[in-house]
Amino acid sequence: MILLATALYCEAKPFIDVFSLKKDSSINKFQVFKNDDIILVVTGTGCINMACACTYLISAFEVSKYDTFINIGICGSLDENISIGTTILCNKIINNSSKREFYPDMIIKHPFKEGSIESFSKIVEKADSKYIQGDIVDMEAAGFFEAVSIFMPPHRIFTLKIVSDHLDSKNLNRNDVEKLIQQNSHNIVRWILDIKDNSIKPKGILSEKDMDYINEIVDNLKLSAYMQNKLKKLSGIYKLRNDNLTLALEPFTQIYCKSKHEGKMYFEGLVKQLEFF
Repeated sequence: MILLATALYCEAKPFIDVFSLKKDSSINKFQVFKNDDIILVVTGTGCINMACACTYLISAFEVSKYDTFINIGICGSLDENISIGTTILCNKIINNSSKREFYPDMIIKHPFKEGSIESFSKIVEKADSKYIQGDIVDMEAAGFFEAVSIFMPPHRIFTLKIVSDHLDSKNLNRNDVEKLIQQNSHNIVRWILDIKDNSIKPKGILSEKDMDYINEIVDNLKLSAYMQNKLKKLSGIYKLRNDNLTLALEPFTQIYCKSKHEGKMYFEGLVKQLEFF
């Protein structure tokens, strides 16, 4: 299942349309739209509203670690070299109020520019430039990641922002926002569908326990999407030949890598072990 969170309805509208989402009239705390595979919540602006709405959604729909949660919305950038309409997947999230920093696991392939985002409790203007540490700024990303990461693993949580202004958003209206999201939605929608189609879920020969080990190894070794799929395929083949897959996987759940390069070395060792049998 894919969960989407936007602060504003005008940010949500293009995705409601393209995914044919229907409003859930049984929920009156927030605006929730859904189909069989995708649920979207319009949270309202600010970290607190975002955190509350996402926590509610996770509880109401029994979200699991195999699901994916994505915050999509507009942002500002002080750097005028970052063009209006640039889509940025955030690899670092800063809470301006608490000064806490969060680092999502960027292990899934994507077509977007990467950058850091800093969340403020108010609309940021050029006069605030000396206080800005992030490449881009908004009012929700930190609340989103901090709340959702309590319930879901960091490689299933994404913050995706479209640059709408260079800290001069006073003349930006809802129609402008919807149009900007719409113009940049094609790659986002395609990426969301790729995530949905390639999610690692327990099925077939692999048990839920097997998948727990696999997903733990994915986290610990910082594996790419290609490596995840290869690990899943080799694990299935191994189990067909030798039912005791746990014996092969469990030692690698105790390895914690600091870099993708280190993870790649351990992964190559695991591959040899699975292929050797």
